[in-house]
Amino acid sequence: MFRPFSPSPSTLLVPILLRLFILILPSAPAWSSFSHTPLSWTSPHDPCYHPDGRPRHCLSEFINAAYGVPVDASHSLRVHDTDGNVTTLTDLHNPNNLTCWMAHAGHDTGDWVLTLPLGRRFEITYISLQFCNQEEPPDPISLSILKSMDYGRSWRPMQHYSSDCVVHFQQPAQTIAQTRHQETDALCSDPRPFQKQKGGAVLAFSALDGRPSSPDFDYSPTLQDWVTATDIRIVFHQISKNLKAGSFERPKEAPRNDDGYNVTTISDLQVGGRCKCNGHASRCRRDDTGRAVCVCEHHTAGPDCDVCADFYVDRPWHRATPTHPNPCVACECNGHSNKCRFSMEVFLQSGRKSGGVCQKCRHNTAGRHCQYCQNGYTRDHSKALSHRKACQPCQCHPVGAVGRWCNQTSGQCLCRDGVTGLRCNRCAPGYKQGKSPLRPCIRNPPTTTLVKHTSEPNDERPGVLNSKNKETIELTAVCVCLVVLKVQVKGMERSGPWWQFSISVQVVFRTRSPSRVRRGPQSLWVPNRDLACGCPALHVGRTFLLIGAEDGERGWGPEESRLVADRSTLALQWREHWSPKLRAFRGQDKRGRCPSKSDFELKRPKRRWKK
Repeated sequence: MFRPFSPSPSTLLVPILLRLFILILPSAPAWSSFSHTPLSWTSPHDPCYHPDGRPRHCLSEFINAAYGVPVDASHSLRVHDTDGNVTTLTDLHNPNNLTCWMAHAGHDTGDWVLTLPLGRRFEITYISLQFCNQEEPPDPISLSILKSMDYGRSWRPMQHYSSDCVVHFQQPAQTIAQTRHQETDALCSDPRPFQKQKGGAVLAFSALDGRPSSPDFDYSPTLQDWVTATDIRIVFHQISKNLKAGSFERPKEAPRNDDGYNVTTISDLQVGGRCKCNGHASRCRRDDTGRAVCVCEHHTAGPDCDVCADFYVDRPWHRATPTHPNPCVACECNGHSNKCRFSMEVFLQSGRKSGGVCQKCRHNTAGRHCQYCQNGYTRDHSKALSHRKACQPCQCHPVGAVGRWCNQTSGQCLCRDGVTGLRCNRCAPGYKQGKSPLRPCIRNPPTTTLVKHTSEPNDERPGVLNSKNKETIELTAVCVCLVVLKVQVKGMERSGPWWQFSISVQVVFRTRSPSRVRRGPQSLWVPNRDLACGCPALHVGRTFLLIGAEDGERGWGPEESRLVADRSTLALQWREHWSPKLRAFRGQDKRGRCPSKSDFELKRPKRRWKK
């Protein structure tokens, strides 16, 4: 048997080296230690890591995978002629005290099949058969070596041996695959002359010998699959007659059949290889269920280290090579999750750099990297992103804010109309606190100021409403206007390019043509283009204070007897506290105390009636 050995498979390609391995290394029971504890290395550090901690390509121990494994012997034609517990082929090999196996007697020439279950996936380097005598097996020599990668469900030939390959296997004898496309095809060759060892002749098969890509084994997935096996099968074709299979002590002379030829008898079967750990483990051991598994490094997992461990799925799994150890990389979740999944779509979108997506983010975080705050939480920039309290609850006012969520970066809450502040906890300028929880802040009553009309864009114009802190109506503004009326809107109707409003004039505060505007029902005409923009803004069922235009503005039309309100007319929703003030204005006007239009243009009035 083979003791732990560390060269790569590519160093075992030459048949001469293979012979040296078989001749020099005895069949030590390495698997016996493997069955209980991991095989140890003498290296002072982990072989899968550099001394500075960087990961590197590593190999599991080189062992005889067949040691101590019972072999199943069966005949292709005699179903009941089987032996499923042949241990003489895989026991401790002692050249001075050989135990041998040979075939049953019979009149047929069917095939004898030896099946060796390895129990797990191995990367096979060689398979050797040692015969019980120094003489070569009798003609005709015809045997096949097959492998299974799925625990015996399907089989694939690896090598044929025959003294006449064309007759027995319909293919020419060759020892080297001609092209890379043929390097996983089973070759056929004449095994003679056999290697000579103490105890008998040896037939050795090298899995990579004669394969063009063998120097690049670590970078060839094709050859890596080629040497992978879970079971080995050896088929002896056309065994000699008249002998029975069984185990016996080696006689002084080799057994012969009735025709005088030597009988094919086998004393030892070895399968040299390594646990298939894909370069991510240096040890192999049995788990609690008795299955052989790799002791995976580089954050890999699985019986063959063929998947990434949980949370280390930021990049796809790859086999380790001497130049690229390809360790699995942890997801970046900023310390808020210990679970993630791999997304190929995200990986490709990132330029093949990162594909991990964090799951079940904790500490009120969210996002692919748990880098955002959940709804209802905002980022506390005084703490690191990885801090458990990096996301704090939004401090939104229960009345002033709409909902309880806020901007995750700034913490700004969504405020109701008229409410401001980071937490929506105070009224905006121009608003005061109300009594309704639906409208916690209401607008301050506006100041109505009517001033002269000029061509300057920044000047105030008649008919323009300006909001101040106090609600006022200037006396001079009323004096320069043609019409000041209190009206109630009863209805409205479209008439071509005009809208006809049915109004009830309740009070006439000022008019220069009393015969035209009187109390009672009237029709008010508004151009459609002005009403569309809300100039003036009239609503049916409400009472308004109408303040008309100056001389020269269009006050009457489309006929002379019709009252018109256009964009120069101001319509203010009526408030009862205006009534005494406007009556006072009317008294001032009747007593001739209103300034003339020319005086208004020279000097702005100072007198105000305030609420």
